Amino acid sequence: MDAFNIQGFMWDEEKVNNELKNYMTRGFKDVKDMCKTHECDLRMGAFSLGVNRVARATVLRGWEA
Repeated sequence: MDAFNIQGFMWDEEKVNNELKNYMTRGFKDVKDMCKTHECDLRMGAFSLGVNRVARATVLRGWEA
């Protein structure tokens, strides 16, 4: 089965699965690193990482509070 991405490129199932695996692995590593830095559980690490990413994007876009 083939899939299209947002740019209209066609990907085969193997490429989709590989990209998903890389994305999930990188995401877990980022959460794990946050947990080590702040000595917290995975739930709090994921929440902290998400809040930090939103805050960074807000600053980069010039929407500082």
